[in-house]
Amino acid sequence: MDITALGTNGYLRVHDFVIPFQEKGAPFYEASNSRFAKLSIGIEPVPSEHVIDTDLPLEALMVREFAILVAGINKKRKTQLAMDGVMASSEKGFEPVEVVS
Repeated sequence: MDITALGTNGYLRVHDFVIPFQEKGAPFYEASNSRFAKLSIGIEPVPSEHVIDTDLPLEALMVREFAILVAGINKKRKTQLAMDGVMASSEKGFEPVEVVS
């Protein structure tokens, strides 16, 4: 599966986004200031390939990132409660409100 993003300032393509075929590397292609080539049969300049090497397989990195996100739920929950309190206060004309966790 590929993901391609085109914009006015460049081009980005990530190949094999869902299931990586390289254990310890993630390749992607990018081109800055790209435009259509003559006769619209490509883009100029030709995208260059970059590979991000990792010390662990990509699946292990995904599990580690998921664990970090799960561990941060309590902190995010407290932030959300504070933001909900601010919103409730503003809706009541900026009166004090009780924030219960």
